Amino acid sequence: MNEPVWTETADLPLSYGIFLIKDMSADLPSPSVAYANGLVGTDFINGAVVLTGIHTGSVTVTVQALDAAPDSVELDGWDEVAEVSVDSEYGELIVHGVDEAHPDFPELAHAGPGSYRLRVHARGRDIAPHLNVEDPVEDYQISVWPAPEAPDAVYKQSDKRGQEYRAHRKKP
Repeated sequence: MNEPVWTETADLPLSYGIFLIKDMSADLPSPSVAYANGLVGTDFINGAVVLTGIHTGSVTVTVQALDAAPDSVELDGWDEVAEVSVDSEYGELIVHGVDEAHPDFPELAHAGPGSYRLRVHARGRDIAPHLNVEDPVEDYQISVWPAPEAPDAVYKQSDKRGQEYRAHRKKP
């Protein structure tokens, strides 16, 4: 079994219905990269965007760093699960909101600069879609491990918010 190098959980403040996973010095990736699967997208070089259900407030995020891919994909209890590749040019990959300070997670690029896989799990995005919340109603788990760039993978798509994002992507 591939045990995490470390695991951390924190409430992440966000706005605009997104949070980011990127090197601090990288440009902001466009949120539109995540509409294809309705959860997470990347332009590889600038990082990844995770689409939330809420517009503004906090979500609970658990991050786990791994040395290699997880042995299996955990689907039970999650509404959406997808995986993308991202590059960490400087080895300072972090989770943060667009305008807000980031929690004190360790840097996700725990093996230094290079290519990583991000597996994102989400639940609760249908509880308060488009709203501002005071207390977190959504949970995310992000697993990160060093790996060569690979195509996106979608393991589960079952919430209405993800369906909305995917439908938005398909509009001409």
